Amino acid sequence: MDNTQSGTPHRWKVLHMTFLAYLYDSLDLQILAICMPVIIAALGLSLTDAGLLASATMIGTALGGVIFGWVAENWGRKNAAVICLIEFGIFTAAVYWVTSWEQLMVLRFLQGIGMGGLWGPIVALIADHWAPRYRARAAGFMLSTFALGGILASLMGRYLLADLGWRMLFVITGTAAIVGILFWLIVPADPPRPAKAKQKRIGFGGLFTPDIRMLTIGATIAAACQMGGFWGVSSWIPTYLVQVRGLDVAYMSLFSVVIFSGAFVGYFVFAWIADHIGRRNALMLAFLADTIIVPLYVIVPDAELLFWLGPLMGLSFGGVFGLFGAYFAELFPQEIRAMGSGFAFNIGRGIGAVVTPVTVGAMAKAQGLAFGIGACSIVFFIGAITVWMMPETLKREAEAGAPKSA
Repeated sequence: MDNTQSGTPHRWKVLHMTFLAYLYDSLDLQILAICMPVIIAALGLSLTDAGLLASATMIGTALGGVIFGWVAENWGRKNAAVICLIEFGIFTAAVYWVTSWEQLMVLRFLQGIGMGGLWGPIVALIADHWAPRYRARAAGFMLSTFALGGILASLMGRYLLADLGWRMLFVITGTAAIVGILFWLIVPADPPRPAKAKQKRIGFGGLFTPDIRMLTIGATIAAACQMGGFWGVSSWIPTYLVQVRGLDVAYMSLFSVVIFSGAFVGYFVFAWIADHIGRRNALMLAFLADTIIVPLYVIVPDAELLFWLGPLMGLSFGGVFGLFGAYFAELFPQEIRAMGSGFAFNIGRGIGAVVTPVTVGAMAKAQGLAFGIGACSIVFFIGAITVWMMPETLKREAEAGAPKSA
């Protein structure tokens, strides 16, 4: 493939560094979940206090998506990504010194800002450097690190937590700051912006102009549906497998690994589909697969069949997550793609991750865990309908041509 067909000469540097950078997103979230029982004991927390730590992180990611999307469009996408990684890494490593719940809350909120701010700039960089015909696969490869981060966190929890302690796991995750320095050294400066665009600052109002606001609202709803459905399912599946299906904890962990493994494959499968039939069609397909598989997962009586349904459920989870990168970046005009992508993804993530797990818990209390988890299929179906009402971007981007060399 020559540069004109596939993207700029720097596309591989960008792909490899954004891949490494995004690994820390799910690594951090899963490390918090794995360390939570130990943190509760060490700091004397209630379950409510522990839940608020996750909420503080999600609120921080929503704010970071807004702030650093704006920074990216006005001071450079590379610069925004570097600041996010360093900020995220410093406040994550600082957990080593906390002595109280209040201190940990503040640090989780602050590191969440950097973590949430990273998504918009890096998906925009992928779109800037990769031609439309390969963009979904490049973005899918980069975002597949969400699944890898979950697997890596599980391994760290199993093999390092007992020996090193929970504080050191956060220090290891804080090496995101070192990746930020490497990102600065390796990733090229942003492609030059048009002269007209340089003359004015880009503000948040650009996301709500008459021709853009429905895209912003639609993308945010789609993200909230996927994040809400995913966290509603993943937050309660371990409890469901142990309490309802009678699995022991070790076997339950194996179920979680195969779900994440299926998600990893899903990033690539649905990205390939999207580069052939379009982003919107592939997203609808993945959302509909979620809609069907999630209720099947909780009604299948046979444990062996349940095991093999796990990778299929993960496959569609990964499909939606991976496609958001290319679709959101193409949905918004080039000059606001980092801000628009970051806003929609992280506001949607904040809403979905905070609201749905609590709702599922309330449903489970009244109707049982199987009912609560199965009800998440409604959320995924709303996501499919939302995407159906939005435009296709593949043909439009292909007609615009490959990105110019930086």
